[in-house]
Amino acid sequence: MFFMTQTMKKDPNTEDEFLLDGQPEQHIPFDLEQEAQPQAEEAEPVQESLVLPEHNAEQPESTPQSEIPGMAKPVHMVTMVDAQQNTHLLPFQNAPTLLESLESQGAHVHYQCREGYCGSCRTKLVKGSVHYTEEPLAWIADDEILPCCCIPKEAITIQID
Repeated sequence: MFFMTQTMKKDPNTEDEFLLDGQPEQHIPFDLEQEAQPQAEEAEPVQESLVLPEHNAEQPESTPQSEIPGMAKPVHMVTMVDAQQNTHLLPFQNAPTLLESLESQGAHVHYQCREGYCGSCRTKLVKGSVHYTEEPLAWIADDEILPCCCIPKEAITIQID
């Protein structure tokens, strides 16, 4: 146990000693704080596995989509020509991007960022036109598209290498 003592000061005008608070000197007992005991922290959960939802991008979600009353969302056919010159005809209707539509139908397209930054999904657009849902930052030639951030505006033909 320690004691705290009030300090006496001299009054410069009278040379008398006085107490700072005007009270007689007292010894006030006090204890130092005890060292903090380490508390057992709850362990944060550790992700031990990766669970991906089973989702087919070309199947409509259970929530209603924005549609014009009385008019179904248009279906645009995507003709995909692969490196072996095989042709695949795939519909695009409900997916948020062309890349997700192609993937959900078994087409293999290289990608990395899925947001138009890297350009690794760069694909040659042979015929048709697309709309970019997000402006791509990756460089593309006039005859190329980034399927990760676009949707077809009409029937298109693409070449996947």
